[in-house]
Amino acid sequence: MSLLTEPPPISPPALPQKIYKVGTLQYTKAGLVWVFVWILWGDFCFTLMEQVVPSIVPLRLKELNAPDWLLPIILVSIPSTLNFILNPIISTASDRHRGRFGRRVPFLLFSTPFITAALVLMAYSTEVGFWIHRVLGPITGWKLAASAILAVSVCMIVFNFLNLFITTVFYYFFNDVVPSPFMARFFALFRIVGSIAGMIYNYFIYQHALTHMRVIFLGAAAVYFFGFSAMCLFIKEGKYPPPDALGYSIFDRIKTYVKECLSHPLYRYLFTHNMCWNVASACGLFVVFLNLSLGMSLAQLGTLAAAVGLVQLLLSYPAAMLADRFHPLRILVWIKVCMVIVAPLNLVFLFVPMTPHQAYLTLIGISIIELPLGLLYDTVLQPMQMRILPKSRYGQFCSFNAIVQAGCRIGAAIAAGLFMSWMRSAFPDALWGKDFCYRFIPVWKVPFLCVALVFLVLLYREWKRLGGEKNYRVPGFTHDLEPLTQTHAFPVEPPKEETTSA
Repeated sequence: MSLLTEPPPISPPALPQKIYKVGTLQYTKAGLVWVFVWILWGDFCFTLMEQVVPSIVPLRLKELNAPDWLLPIILVSIPSTLNFILNPIISTASDRHRGRFGRRVPFLLFSTPFITAALVLMAYSTEVGFWIHRVLGPITGWKLAASAILAVSVCMIVFNFLNLFITTVFYYFFNDVVPSPFMARFFALFRIVGSIAGMIYNYFIYQHALTHMRVIFLGAAAVYFFGFSAMCLFIKEGKYPPPDALGYSIFDRIKTYVKECLSHPLYRYLFTHNMCWNVASACGLFVVFLNLSLGMSLAQLGTLAAAVGLVQLLLSYPAAMLADRFHPLRILVWIKVCMVIVAPLNLVFLFVPMTPHQAYLTLIGISIIELPLGLLYDTVLQPMQMRILPKSRYGQFCSFNAIVQAGCRIGAAIAAGLFMSWMRSAFPDALWGKDFCYRFIPVWKVPFLCVALVFLVLLYREWKRLGGEKNYRVPGFTHDLEPLTQTHAFPVEPPKEETTSA
């Protein structure tokens, strides 16, 4: 017998395992899926909760015979004012917060029980109204209905105040925990889940809004509290360097806030582009009146809108894959070029007389052309901003963007209304037909689209100068000098302590 033995078989080398990075966080593929599942679950619970309040409260106020002038104040003016004042404060505080749970999770997690309490209070607003009437009625002479209106209004204001801590920070959270190469696909899934939650609520629950208001509010509170809290507890944030000093006095802080947001041409081009886009969209309010003036019915417009929404839902993820394959900013430039080319097609209603049926078919044709452009625009806009804005101050820059856009929308809405009034006086209904003035909507829209395209091209050129897709460096902030190519292959070895896997 031979003393020699067979050598042990040599196992093939292990294939490298992909690690996906965002900041100090590292994920395996299974860990990335796990993060997606938890965030989408949190979004599902959040969307259900957000559907309840704005859909039921107006019905409740109208049931109590609240005056018409009060509804826009409670439902629009006060929430908009709170957002205008608090958005930059919350956003900047979140960017600079450092704690055991991260910088975004504390705002999300610790606001959740208070929002839940506000929903429970809303469920018992009738009893609160009885209590107010019992205490203040003899003093003020208010009737029970007035006390109930006050109770619902106060609950609504408290809810909007507390919910700002969620709605402001939630989107910033994605930018900290989702790797940039997957951001567009994540947002596509995010929109799909939100649409599904909205459809479930609208189809199964909304019809019982007045008869089972308390049960709906309490159910929304329970789902939101347990579901959203679980998302906050199961997703871990990375580590962040210490924040820079913002200033001691309120004036120093405001000065630093504005100076940083306008510190580089790249940022100024982005904000100006968004402002021009908002001005171009200011006439969108009048589109439904244009369609009705062409002889279309609300049923036809609703059917078309539903079909467009369904197609967008089906195509969201493929569009997001395209956006992740090519940089969102590059895609956005081509989308805006196509929009400038396509927008004048709507002038056909100004120059070509049509029957209602012909107008409806024409609108369907234009919608088919504009649908992929609008879908891609919605898919790439936010991932593009996440790619080019500084992560260390992402909330601050988004809040500044929201402020300038809000101010722009206010002025543009007034100007667009005056433009429509001018068109109506120049082309009176008695001579040209009812609401002929709305056919000039493209005359307003196209010039501002062109200006927006100019600033977007300037933004693109500045982005290329700063390194482009492969070597882009966020200008002006040392904490963000990191390439955005964040998918790496490493040999198989134990993950680092912050690597997440299933």
